[in-house]
Amino acid sequence: MMASSAPRTTPLRCGVSPSAFQWFLIGIFAVAVAVLLSPYSDACELPPPFEGMEPTTTPKPYYEVGEKLQYKCKKGYLYLLPYLTIATCERNHSWTPITDDGCLKHQCNFLYNPPYGQVHYITGGFSWGNKVLFTCHEGYYLIGNATLNCELKDDDAFWDSNPPRCEKILCAPPPKIKNGTHTFTDIEVFKYREAVVYSCDRIPGPDQFSLVGKSMLYCAGHGVWSSAAPECKVVKCPFPVVENGKQVSGFAKKFSYNATVMFECNKGYYFFNDSDIATCDSNSTWHPWLPRCLKVPPPPSKELPSFHSVPTPPSTKPPISTVSGYPNPREGLFDQELDAWIIALIIIIAIVAVAVMCLFLYRFFENRKKGKTEVRVQYTTCQKKSSISAEQIA
Repeated sequence: MMASSAPRTTPLRCGVSPSAFQWFLIGIFAVAVAVLLSPYSDACELPPPFEGMEPTTTPKPYYEVGEKLQYKCKKGYLYLLPYLTIATCERNHSWTPITDDGCLKHQCNFLYNPPYGQVHYITGGFSWGNKVLFTCHEGYYLIGNATLNCELKDDDAFWDSNPPRCEKILCAPPPKIKNGTHTFTDIEVFKYREAVVYSCDRIPGPDQFSLVGKSMLYCAGHGVWSSAAPECKVVKCPFPVVENGKQVSGFAKKFSYNATVMFECNKGYYFFNDSDIATCDSNSTWHPWLPRCLKVPPPPSKELPSFHSVPTPPSTKPPISTVSGYPNPREGLFDQELDAWIIALIIIIAIVAVAVMCLFLYRFFENRKKGKTEVRVQYTTCQKKSSISAEQIA
């Protein structure tokens, strides 16, 4: 009997494969989402927010095509014609483009420059939320708050205080001093930058008053002079004497306020961390203190120090022969302190040897791998030939 040549069929398995079941669940989920979103598929999302206006009704989650939304200006904003405040849901699911340019912030009253001054709109405008700064010209001072804020009150804008004003800078007469006076004593009011000069009274005797402080004062601000008034006092510093030194400048019979002298040390002496200049200050003392001259130390001795000989301990090593004709024990051995070029040569030889070894191993494994590949190819070829012969025999 001849065997049947009909193809063998594999019976179908019952049930659904895991991959088909997963696709089934995904399809159910997609249908559910489509059913839930069907009312929103042809609608607009939430209306756009604006800074100056808001919807007149509570916003809904979605709006149908053609549905309109009315806006109104927020508190603190004023509506200006002819800007639109109605948005419409279009077929492309977007809103009719509108802006809040029609809602303008309430503004405070415009502020003009005060006499002898200027107003600066530091935040760019005078609507509520902005601020301004006032300054005065030179020679004038500000009366009032320098900074004003525009604030919103009862749906309208107002400045938080009244604008300031600029007035002339004036000074009362400067203080009077004991044993002295100043110029322009007959003036009762001094204008900005007007100045006076102080001087001390003359008294009989060799010791006169010295003016301690600045002699000239000027009106720098409203009721403010440039510095404190000076004073007149007798200042007399003692005669400067420096041990092992001498004075080289500032010679005088007496030394009053701000008298300055200079010193130098005698030969063989030097200044010890001191200045060579001293000034007579208001307390009748020298400032800084008078210098000190110290003796220069002698140079170090040139004689070499004597050293006592220390006995050398006996050596435990055998003596090395240095007599002619006898071998040296160290001959034929490498020196422990090799030269640098010898060490470098050894390192280079070691590196070359490692490289040659690596190259040899690489070639060995490559040849071995190549031999296995050729055996596998020959075996496959023989197998194909044997199968062809069997078919021809059949």
